[in-house]
Amino acid sequence: MKAYDIYKRTCAIMFEREGEDKNFSEKFCPILSALLAESLMYENSVRLSLGKEKLLFAPVVSDMEDEIDFSDEIMSIALPYGVAAYFYEDDGESYNAMMYRERFINALTEAAKCN
Repeated sequence: MKAYDIYKRTCAIMFEREGEDKNFSEKFCPILSALLAESLMYENSVRLSLGKEKLLFAPVVSDMEDEIDFSDEIMSIALPYGVAAYFYEDDGESYNAMMYRERFINALTEAAKCN
């Protein structure tokens, strides 16, 4: 999955139009990279349960077209929630930030348990 695919999913759950918020699109890749690092332990749990080799480092995303080699559950569900939490926090919307942060952690936990 490309970083752009995660961006589109994040926009959808936040009811944002793609490209509408310049700050959002500019900060997306660095925030996604931070979340990938935070998710590494969960990703490695998924990989080990599938008999795959674990990653030593999380990928660093520098462009929306970068392909990310992470499990589908984490990329499709958890990461959009994590990005949304950061942006709601930046907008001063603490309730939404906490809600999406909790969804992020829950989705990571579920991804690691299900495999």
